[in-house]
Amino acid sequence: MTKYMSNIYNGVYSVLLGMVITLRQLFKPSVTHQYPYENDFEINDNIREIPVGFRGQLHNRVEDCIVCKKCAQICPVDCIHIDARKPEKGGKMWESMNVVHLKDQTRIVGIIDGKSPKKIEPDMQFTIQHTNPEGTTYPDIPAGATVKIGGDKVDRIIDRKKVALFMDQFDIDMTLCLFCGLCTEVCPTECLTMKDSLEGIEYSEFDRENLIYKFADPALYK
Repeated sequence: MTKYMSNIYNGVYSVLLGMVITLRQLFKPSVTHQYPYENDFEINDNIREIPVGFRGQLHNRVEDCIVCKKCAQICPVDCIHIDARKPEKGGKMWESMNVVHLKDQTRIVGIIDGKSPKKIEPDMQFTIQHTNPEGTTYPDIPAGATVKIGGDKVDRIIDRKKVALFMDQFDIDMTLCLFCGLCTEVCPTECLTMKDSLEGIEYSEFDRENLIYKFADPALYK
């Protein structure tokens, strides 16, 4: 009889305890995210630490790319697709070009007066003849203008002695990418990199076409 009453007590207690927990959670704000419709939490509430050797999303600085196609050749799954062409006969081709990357994430495409230094010092001054308004993201520079920039604002300078090929396509299919990093190792200009942040790690899309990243920028060649 004692065991029978004890079982009844334990059963009723378990039910009441479960109901208390349920009622307690019932009035708390929802923590469920309607993913992928809601994905702001990835950036705002992501507290995960980046592990050592993390390989993030592939990114190509196409203004530094020489279209050698080494990355596409070494890719084990053929997820990189490149299409380039030679300029038409009598077409425009730069004999020299510099891409000046500034610390505010903008760039100036033009020709630097003199040789670009191997090491940039803050007290240096650079005179740049602006030759490519569409490829330039630095604001308010008219075509053909001469721009003076201090070394304290310059992050790096890329020299392109001669543009031999025009890039029409540079696509990376992230649905196939293995994140092996082989493409970044063979890149001679180090324009192809893997981000060291958690940006872009969630690849959830309703359309697979949205996971094909297109990097070609025809404006650089105008």
